[in-house]
Amino acid sequence: MKLRKVLAAAAATAIAATAMSAIASAESYNGYIGFQTITWGFRNAWTEASYGKATPYFDKGIVWGGNDEETYPEYADKFDYDISGYVFDDVQYTDTVITGDGTYTVEAKGYKWGLEGDTDFNLVFVSTDIPFVEDGPVKCTKATVIVDGTAAQTIENPMIVNEGCYVCISLKNIWNPDITDPYAGAYPTDSLAIEFTIEGLGAAAAEEAPAPAEEAPAAGNVDAATDSSKGSPDTGIESVAVIGGLALLAGAGIALTRKRK
Repeated sequence: MKLRKVLAAAAATAIAATAMSAIASAESYNGYIGFQTITWGFRNAWTEASYGKATPYFDKGIVWGGNDEETYPEYADKFDYDISGYVFDDVQYTDTVITGDGTYTVEAKGYKWGLEGDTDFNLVFVSTDIPFVEDGPVKCTKATVIVDGTAAQTIENPMIVNEGCYVCISLKNIWNPDITDPYAGAYPTDSLAIEFTIEGLGAAAAEEAPAPAEEAPAAGNVDAATDSSKGSPDTGIESVAVIGGLALLAGAGIALTRKRK
């Protein structure tokens, strides 16, 4: 038993060292806005298998819609039977390239925020491809949620969670009681943006940031996909889990390693 613990500790140390090396050597990272509304509209973390960056849905507006094309009859032509939900092409996502310590902004504009009287979020977050290291140097010192062009709430030292082995800045998660200052500001009619400040990466590696990385975990890669992407046979959406009668989309942060700076 003692040998097993020693080996486990050694493996954990090796993983952390590898991640730290990756952080030190990389020239840039990418940041992506993420959210989930109370009527199950969402943009999931970039690592998520069914709707992440490796899929055709990541840069679109997705609304679950209760698996029924008549849920929103005015958008029946947007219903996608492959995911049993609605797919909107006119959403504009502005992601960011993170070149070192500094302040960056991500945004979602033109999403169908008001469907069925939607007025609040289950999740608000920024997913990144910065490797997560438990008690590592990377932290977010401040994040401001900007709604329709106006600052709605500033959160000091927001929580960082381990999302698919990468840093995720979690500003609201109704299933995570450890978030003591969740976003509780206005709900958008047109745009949602997050301005966030990252520290612990060091100085910018280049004057001009390269284009965002094209590589992403392939759909179905359970090692790279977020741990909260558990399938539900009743929904037709792999990234939805039904827990206590509530559908949870990937990004919920349940049972993930968490760190607050």
